[in-house]
Amino acid sequence: MGVDNCKMKRCGPVSLLTLCRFTLGTPWMTLAPATLISLFLLSGAIPIGATAAQRLLPSTMGDGVHDDTAGIQAALDSGVAVVHLPTPPKRYLISRTLVIHSGQTLQAERDATIRLANNALVHMLTNAEHAKGDRGISVIGGIWDGNNAHQSCEYHTTHRWQVPYDPERYLGVLIQFDNVTDLRIAHLTLKDPETFGIQAGNLRRFTIEDITFDYNLLRLNMDGVHLHGNCHQGRIVNLKGTTNDDLVALNADDGTMFEMSRGSITDVQIDGIWSENGYTAVRLLSAGSPIRRVRISNIYGSFRYYVTSFGNYTLHPGERSEISEVVIDGVYCAKPTEPLTRPLDSDEWGRHNCPLFWVESRTHVVNLHLANILRRESLENAPPTIFVSSESAVEHLGIRDVSVTNQAGTPLDFLVNNGTISALQLANVYLKAEGGKPRGHALVNGKTINGVQLGNCVAVNMLPEGQEGWAQTEKAQ
Repeated sequence: MGVDNCKMKRCGPVSLLTLCRFTLGTPWMTLAPATLISLFLLSGAIPIGATAAQRLLPSTMGDGVHDDTAGIQAALDSGVAVVHLPTPPKRYLISRTLVIHSGQTLQAERDATIRLANNALVHMLTNAEHAKGDRGISVIGGIWDGNNAHQSCEYHTTHRWQVPYDPERYLGVLIQFDNVTDLRIAHLTLKDPETFGIQAGNLRRFTIEDITFDYNLLRLNMDGVHLHGNCHQGRIVNLKGTTNDDLVALNADDGTMFEMSRGSITDVQIDGIWSENGYTAVRLLSAGSPIRRVRISNIYGSFRYYVTSFGNYTLHPGERSEISEVVIDGVYCAKPTEPLTRPLDSDEWGRHNCPLFWVESRTHVVNLHLANILRRESLENAPPTIFVSSESAVEHLGIRDVSVTNQAGTPLDFLVNNGTISALQLANVYLKAEGGKPRGHALVNGKTINGVQLGNCVAVNMLPEGQEGWAQTEKAQ
């Protein structure tokens, strides 16, 4: 048992619980006997690890064979502020959901693997008080392995996903948090879930950072970070890896077995996504509850479906979709030129039909600002950069500082509108079709654009050619 930042002469029993950090697996035997006995009496904390477990908790071995759930949970239930999981001899094995409490940090070494036992059919980690709420929870480090080859959730077995949310149902999620203020999840790897890596709703002041997704892509609906309604004041940064659904989903409404909560999502920053042959970088979904004040920046890589989608997915028919005050700044992306080794049935359709930015039908976007968009496209028959679907409305669409280069021999359109755009502003936009005949359009307007304002916009080798193309765009009002 290791103790950090605690001086015995200055700590009473209450402050000891607050200040002591108990490490699972550190050489507690090296402590002076009097100190060790005092700590046991004052805190009730339990050392865990291969050597310590042989003496105190035989069920906690970290050998990948014996079930370590009881030992880790005992440490979490002991009331200590920090529970530390050192690198085990092989891996920690759990068969039940670990429950973390208010004011606690579960800190694992970055290479410490916590694996879900075969056929456990439970989420790996959650907070204690879903109804009352928790405060001040941190999960740091570790490789959280959902072992999906040996799990099966209802979503995949019955395909009946349009049923009400049930908190007792195994959804195939690795880490699930509901109703937490001041939540931090950082510096960890999420591996092979049945569905989502992280699922959360009803969050206030949250940070999710430095997450690696190590997915075998064995299943459908393998999201990265999936947030539901009533999430406010959050930061999601530095996400890396390839998922088999939205890498980040802000779903104010879900309307399915996953709908943990419904309500507005506001004041969220997403900064730094790296993915090669990813699914969709960020989804914003509103089907009755608004999404407001979201900034998305620095997205790199290639995506089979979308960089960002705005939609309602017809989850709550008749309820208004509203997405407003969204800024997307810094996108360095294109479509993948090769399929995955294990592609989904719809992947090929997605590569050739899903634009980088999509406004779904019956979606209302109040204002959307796109800036610093750089696309160098090599895929033949690639989809447009921006597509506004029929029956959708964008009140103000601002686009600036854009460079799109089409290196393929087939046309590449920039903006296709089949809905209603009340005000369209384009500034410092450079579009070019390299070599060959002129191809692709700066703007294809199939419905209504009430006003267009252009500034320093150039189209090279496109239809109509060069500046004539932008002259035609101006006439599309």
